[in-house]
Order: sequence, then structure tokens, then C-alpha cells
Amino acid sequence: MEITCLRRDVADALHIFYELNEAFSDAYWETNDINQKDRFFAMKGILQDELDELHKLSLQDHVYPYEPINPSLLQLSDQLRGLLPELNHYVFRPQTSNRFVELIPSACALFES
Repeated sequence: MEITCLRRDVADALHIFYELNEAFSDAYWETNDINQKDRFFAMKGILQDELDELHKLSLQDHVYPYEPINPSLLQLSDQLRGLLPELNHYVFRPQTSNRFVELIPSACALFES
């Protein structure tokens, strides 16, 4: 069975990135491990750089297909893919964990489109 990836527009990317940014914040405050705090903070910073660039676009541009602006997003994609299998070791609140499980595949698809 072949899975086709739908091309998402800038508005879709913004929605996913806002949700992921909030999940990073929640995970940061929920973990007691300083190394994981650093990890979530760094990932949030990379994502925030992309959001800052997207905020420079006009509202009319939100209908165009999304293309990553910041080259660091590929690094974030790799970090997110690495986080997914070990999520239960670092994110203990079910609500936050479930959000990551839903958002990581969508975000990675955006980064690599």
C-alpha cells in the first residue's frame, strides 16, 4: 500500500508548528531531567526560528504550499524522529505525550516536503 503525502500550505504549517511549540513548552516544564530540558529548549528554539520567518509572510501568502525556510529544520526532523520511540521515558503526562505522537509525523512531513 502506497501512502501519498498531501502538500500542505503555509496556514497548515503554522497550525502544526504552533501546536508543536506548545508541546515543547509543556514537555520542558514537565520533565525533571536537565538534559531533557535542554533538548526540548533547543528544539523549541529551532522551531521558533522557523515561526519567526513565517510571520514575515503576508496573510495572502498563507495559501501557498509550505516550504521550509530554515535549514535547521532537517536537524529538528531527525531529533523528533529520535524522540518518538523514547517519548515515554521523558514525557510522563499522557496529554503531552499524545500531542507529540500526533504532531511529530505531521511536522516531519512538513520539514521534508
